[in-house]
Amino acid sequence: MLSPLWITIIITAITAIIGVLAIALGLLSSKYRKLKRDYEDLAEITHGLNNDFRNLYTSAQATDERITAINEHISLIIEKISSNIPQTEQPSNHPYGQAIQKVRSGASVSELMQTAGLSQDEAALLIRLHGSKVP
Repeated sequence: MLSPLWITIIITAITAIIGVLAIALGLLSSKYRKLKRDYEDLAEITHGLNNDFRNLYTSAQATDERITAINEHISLIIEKISSNIPQTEQPSNHPYGQAIQKVRSGASVSELMQTAGLSQDEAALLIRLHGSKVP
């Protein structure tokens, strides 16, 4: 049989172990409550971000629809404008048409004066208006 001293030592050891386990259980319980609060905070943030993303997506869809509608409207306006613009006369039907064609082909002032019967000022003006745009 065990002596009373050994029984006291065993009871003291068991009490100490139970005390340590109680402290550990308290610490674990505290950590669990903190983790639970953190999880709830993160869940709330995630929910808010999901709502923000949903709102952004809805706004992007609405913007895309408006852009599409505006593009269609612009296309209609361009069609109307294009159909209302009178066809420009061909340069050959214009009094200076042949001279303009010669200018575009690289004719000089003197050539225009001789072949088209233009004055020097007229020939220079046509070259300035219709000549190549070399800087």
